[in-house]
Amino acid sequence: MSLTFLVPLFLLGAAGIIVPIVVHLTRRQRRNVVHFPSLMFLEKIPYQERRRRRIQHWFLLGLRALALALVALAFARPFMDSTDIGLGAAGGPREIVILIDQSYSMEVGDHLEEARGDANDVIDGLGPLDRASIVAFSQGAQVLSRSTSDRARLRGALDTLQVSSGATRFGPALKVAQTILEESNLANGEVYLLSDFQRVGWIGDEGVRFPAGSRFIPVPMGEDDVEENILVTDVSLPRQTVSGRERVTPTARIVRRGGSAPREVPVSLVIDGQQIQQQSVTLAPDAAAAVTFQPFTVSRPHTPGTVSVPADDLNADNQHNFVVSPGAALSVLIVEGAGAGANTSLFLRRALEISTDGRFRVNVRRASTIRPVDLEGTQAVFLNDVQIDGGSAERLRAFVEGGGGVLVALGEQGGWPASAADLLPGTIGPIQDRLQGRGGRLGFLQYAHPIFEVFAGPRSGDFSGARFYRARLFEPSDSAEVIARFDDGSVAMAELRFGLGKVVAWTNTLDDYWNDLQRQPVYLPFVHRVTEYLGGRAESLPWFTIGQVVDLANPEALVTAGLVSLEAGGLAEGLDQMALTPSGATIQLPAGEGPRYLPLAEHGFYTVRPPGSEPERPFIMAVNVDLEESNLARIDAEELGAQLMAPPGSDGRSLNVEEASSLQREDQERRQSLWRWLLLAALVLFIAETAVSNYVSRQGAGAQLAASG
Repeated sequence: MSLTFLVPLFLLGAAGIIVPIVVHLTRRQRRNVVHFPSLMFLEKIPYQERRRRRIQHWFLLGLRALALALVALAFARPFMDSTDIGLGAAGGPREIVILIDQSYSMEVGDHLEEARGDANDVIDGLGPLDRASIVAFSQGAQVLSRSTSDRARLRGALDTLQVSSGATRFGPALKVAQTILEESNLANGEVYLLSDFQRVGWIGDEGVRFPAGSRFIPVPMGEDDVEENILVTDVSLPRQTVSGRERVTPTARIVRRGGSAPREVPVSLVIDGQQIQQQSVTLAPDAAAAVTFQPFTVSRPHTPGTVSVPADDLNADNQHNFVVSPGAALSVLIVEGAGAGANTSLFLRRALEISTDGRFRVNVRRASTIRPVDLEGTQAVFLNDVQIDGGSAERLRAFVEGGGGVLVALGEQGGWPASAADLLPGTIGPIQDRLQGRGGRLGFLQYAHPIFEVFAGPRSGDFSGARFYRARLFEPSDSAEVIARFDDGSVAMAELRFGLGKVVAWTNTLDDYWNDLQRQPVYLPFVHRVTEYLGGRAESLPWFTIGQVVDLANPEALVTAGLVSLEAGGLAEGLDQMALTPSGATIQLPAGEGPRYLPLAEHGFYTVRPPGSEPERPFIMAVNVDLEESNLARIDAEELGAQLMAPPGSDGRSLNVEEASSLQREDQERRQSLWRWLLLAALVLFIAETAVSNYVSRQGAGAQLAASG
């Protein structure tokens, strides 16, 4: 340990000590002047003093010199240097990053309040040159305050913390901490992670590495595990039409984690803000059960509903929200010839009737003509091995131009009127037998097309097992797109976009007469996807999950979110919109040509409507939490820290050693603050010097008066 000066240049001020000496040596003794009436009779004789000048008041001189020396020392900022500076040296100013978990599992046992208290303790320990950042995180990370020494500002950021609806994801927060440390010019970095350390929050390949010399300090919250947690994991909403009205029969899955003995749990169903039913289920420890409620009629659009269980230590997963609307089923018209067999559309009809949510409403017409009334309210038309007349084709032309979809299955009886040849994706050819009875296979599928994209992934559906024994030759037009071919290169499926709709040609049958596709597991999802694509409607989601984003300027996204129509939702196209969050906050969504993204960050119900309006049935979206967060299994904090630290010998950032040394010296000086005591001592000496000087002056004046008397 040695005495060092932060600004040694100010030591030159010690030269001011010579000032009192000069004053003492150049001070002349004052003579008494005697006035005479006249000097004309006196001779003028020059007076010379040959006595050597000397210092008369050594004590006064010492006080003045010592005071000036203390002032010079104070401005030089002395301190006791006790460390050697180098990369990763201990001590010195620190760049501190405080990561605070605000996922919904932090509501257990007031973990967030515990984390807030621990963060305040870290802030209280900040040195004069230390800087700290506050980062709150759940699924994402938000910097509340960055690289500041202002403790009031840091505590203000802590006061804004609240438990969110998101799940734990350590990666984004740790990446923010890495960035802050890498951009800092301070010698040392420390990262405090205040969390319940759920294992689901860390994958291990996030690619986070802290700079060399940094410290990772985990601060676990609530070491005790939750003894019991009951949650609603899912709600199925199958529909059935009874007397022209849709009825929904909700079935909820209730899970109990933990516990010690069987327990009866009440389960409530709330529709449109009113509790309409309550069921009870007995759950053993670590068990699950299904609860089916009585059917209820859906008569109004955008009807919110909730299935809930009583409150416990973790409340965010105690309810499951959904939104249902009447008329959500897609209306499908199947047209087959008057003399068609009984099983011509059997497989197609049964496939469309199999859905848990009543997704399709099917009408069948056995005739070669299509009446205008048949197309009213219809979104998709299947021409199943039938030759329609020219008038029907023109009605379909208007139907397709308005946004409808038509699939033409070209079986043995299938055909198309020449008057509407421009509406078909190509020219129909003769029937072709394939591979002498052994059958061919589909050799090419355009997986980028909406019909087949859901089958692109592994184990998502295999078309290679289906055999096709006959097919119609088909020559596609220049404006058509071939989306499927057989293994010999001939066309299996082609599409023509016409107006707002589309026409798809399938060069085979939809029954088991020319192929065995109907016996393959892929047939059901294939028919559903084709029908949804023809009708221009994606699957309507009764709820979303925290973290998803909805584009309110995208019609398809609105349909997916459950919007029945702009009128039913109280929305006006091209006008500003406003979203009311479950917590009561408002999000403005101004009109424009680009997207209008609404991030879903809270669980509950989001209401969207034009500002200042009160529609009878506003557009509502249900949002639920990510149930992965309900798994409270912990990760070993030391294991996590080992993955975050840079390997020995690596340099995670380029640190200026000279700059780090300077900052560490300044930090030590500020911690000791010796200059304050030196200035105080100098002030005391100046006061004493003034008193002694006045005393000496009075004594000298008295002696002179006595001598003159």
